[in-house]
Amino acid sequence: MEDVMQKSIKASNITFKYDEATIINNITFQIEKNSFITIIGPNGSGKSTLLKLLASNLKPQGGTIVLNDISLTQYSTKGLAMEMAVVPQDTAISYDFNVMDIVLMGRNPHIKRFSKETHHDLEKVKDAMVATNTWHLRDRSINEISGGERQRAIIAKAIAQESKVILLDEPTSSLDIHHQLEVLELLKSINKKQGVTIIAVLHDINLAARYSEEIILLHKGCLVTMGKTEEVLTVEALKKAYAMEMIIDRNPYTGSIQINPISLIKKSNQPQNKRIHLVCGGGTGKGLIQSLVEGGYVVTIGVVNRGDGDWEMASIYKLQMAEELPFSEIGEGTIEKAHRLADAADIIIMTDLPIGWGNLKNLDILYKQLKKGKKVYAFNNKNKFDYTGGKALKKLQLLKESGLIFIEDKEHMLHVLEASV
Repeated sequence: MEDVMQKSIKASNITFKYDEATIINNITFQIEKNSFITIIGPNGSGKSTLLKLLASNLKPQGGTIVLNDISLTQYSTKGLAMEMAVVPQDTAISYDFNVMDIVLMGRNPHIKRFSKETHHDLEKVKDAMVATNTWHLRDRSINEISGGERQRAIIAKAIAQESKVILLDEPTSSLDIHHQLEVLELLKSINKKQGVTIIAVLHDINLAARYSEEIILLHKGCLVTMGKTEEVLTVEALKKAYAMEMIIDRNPYTGSIQINPISLIKKSNQPQNKRIHLVCGGGTGKGLIQSLVEGGYVVTIGVVNRGDGDWEMASIYKLQMAEELPFSEIGEGTIEKAHRLADAADIIIMTDLPIGWGNLKNLDILYKQLKKGKKVYAFNNKNKFDYTGGKALKKLQLLKESGLIFIEDKEHMLHVLEASV
């Protein structure tokens, strides 16, 4: 009985599909309480989808997920929030609240309906902000602080929620190395000092090796292996998942094992310079840009505003872009360049970016390419989409009627692309 009670999460034979694409394929595992576990695997392996299933943001088509001996399906929204907090990959916030108000939202599961926060709630918020070194930012707008500061603030919100489990989707993906270590040290401290179970998707294998006690390794939706970090991170297992030659040794300074990539193992189904034009903006395309470029695709971008998150990521990879000045409406010369880049592409993808008067012309790129008979995809936008008083929604409806294909998220898109190679 004691062994059963030590299991925080039990997933049994879970399967998840988008249309005909199997993203998670009959996975079974258990996570013990107070663990620090990372989920790793190549792009499109199902990492983020698995995390969304554990968070009950998605429902499996097969199998069950149990939290503390109770099926996720039996929890109310508030009841689940008392047990589990989620830190999403994209921490951008469209409303202009100050940092303390954002962290205070973590207390919502503990505040009765129509009631105000108590002194106890405010103390919990302060404690969380002190622990994450964000208390000095309490009066600053959430949209005026740096990416690393915003990430810490969202983690403070999760701590203030007082959940026993915190799920994080690539919490270090858009941070520099200093802030990556800062966030992971913080999570390790929460895990050790407060006994919170940490389950994080990480892109960097060496960071996973350094900070996690256990690892779940995925490949094409299947569980390659799970267990203690040094038992999972073997040449044999990583070779199977990542298709690369490597040397594994030990970091003399941290004591953790480290992965040294040597070369890729050639695969017959590489994209062979397939060209993709990405319509994005506001940081909605950063993760996809990285995945596409690393997957061997030729990527072009536009129209994006100089200085925004997607522009910065595309600049790092030196991608061809149609770019416009910040906070400016798209000019004729810029939209013409975007059309030329899209004309040269095989596939067009639009991320879940909000559409306002400044970037409304981007929808014309999709319409023109649909008329040319190309595959055009758009991410389902879970947030507010139209800031044009209905004009963007009318154009979106026209795009649907012309054959626009909707995609749930990045992993779904990568699976579709892989199937088309």
